[in-house]
Amino acid sequence: MKRIFLLITCLGALLLSACGGDSKLPTPTGTGSIRAINAIPGSPEIAFLIEERLLGGVRYKNSTPPVRYDDFEYIFNFEIRYPGDLTLTRVASQVLKVEKDREHMFLLTGDINAPTITIWDGDRRVFEEGETVLEARFGHASESLGEIDVYFDEPGIAPGTNPPAATLSFGEIADPRDYEAGEYVITVTAAGDPGIVHYSSFETDLLPQFAHVITIYEGDGNDTAPVVVRSMTSVGNPLALPDAAYPSQTRFIHSAYTLETVDVYDDEALTNLVAEDVQFTVATADQDTTTDPKTYYFTPANSQATILFQQDIAAQATGIFSHVYLVGDTDDWVAIREIPDRASALLSAKLSIYHGALNFNLFDVYVKDRDELIEEDDQPTTVAVYKLPSELLQLDAGSYDIYLTERDSKTEIAGPYPIDVALGDIVDLIAVDTVDPAVVELIDVPVP
Repeated sequence: MKRIFLLITCLGALLLSACGGDSKLPTPTGTGSIRAINAIPGSPEIAFLIEERLLGGVRYKNSTPPVRYDDFEYIFNFEIRYPGDLTLTRVASQVLKVEKDREHMFLLTGDINAPTITIWDGDRRVFEEGETVLEARFGHASESLGEIDVYFDEPGIAPGTNPPAATLSFGEIADPRDYEAGEYVITVTAAGDPGIVHYSSFETDLLPQFAHVITIYEGDGNDTAPVVVRSMTSVGNPLALPDAAYPSQTRFIHSAYTLETVDVYDDEALTNLVAEDVQFTVATADQDTTTDPKTYYFTPANSQATILFQQDIAAQATGIFSHVYLVGDTDDWVAIREIPDRASALLSAKLSIYHGALNFNLFDVYVKDRDELIEEDDQPTTVAVYKLPSELLQLDAGSYDIYLTERDSKTEIAGPYPIDVALGDIVDLIAVDTVDPAVVELIDVPVP
């Protein structure tokens, strides 16, 4: 049978001392800091180790927190968990002499099976009391962009008015530079042509006495923008800097069997229609939305005579996607927002099932090879809970049948539902009620 496995959600982070009391190493003269940056789109979480000690796991577009170690030479290792494996596999190693009062950043790019390691070095910045400046460096980790100019200016200054803060090729990092704390806009353009804008941030208020490494990445399926910029500081707190031209997006997914076709408004006066004719088992297209808290009002399609129900939705981050599921029973309907994982994976296909079937609080999910039946000694692949998405499953490329059964039972309530997947595919299903209360239907929700 093909291997089926759960998405590893976290490898954890262990901050360990550099050497024990019985070490035979020479006496250190000081310490330097180290961290890892994952710039491989679609990669699984990468474990970062010093020798055999785990320092943390790092996902794409992220970095590990900085850790300080004595100024000795070490072997730094990088490992991933391949689909279906119980243990990690080492995919890269790098020898590095940690330097006193220096920062060393391991940038991972290229092939996840044999990553390219580029080391970004710099002096550890120490701010004096009362300083009003921040330090900024710019790194280029988006291979598709080619050579770029990065502008770091006060709001209202057009790119090209001042010289760029950095001109970078892929894999390069600029020298550090001090700036007065305050509001800034970051703009990334084609090198030598400020008219070709790849990215432009919102106005961002940056505080004094922070050292920023501001890195440009390729966006993935979870980003509404094609270019993503993140800042990491010397104290480890990450800062997302979304593109002002790419707002968040939302789609509505109707999975409430007893709810008629609806229109959706975002004002009590019912003057601003945001989605119309939302039918049972149908998902709307993605649409731009603000990040502010809001209330949605659901009315019968093509009628404003009554409000069937309304739902408060909390604020959300900028530049991401969200799904709003309509679930519940008559006069007790709700709209629930979930943040989906729509980023393709290099080493697997992804499968998620949203449980919108009112007649079953829980059900078991079995993912079997095509034409393979559920056996009495089989354990469920995962369990689904009403009004929640299932755990994200990762699958090898192949053909499968999905079955739903009553919880802790082999009594089938749905399936076989066939899927054929290749590496990188994303399968997003919803489970909904049918006219028969003992039967559930699985519906495919295509990812745009």
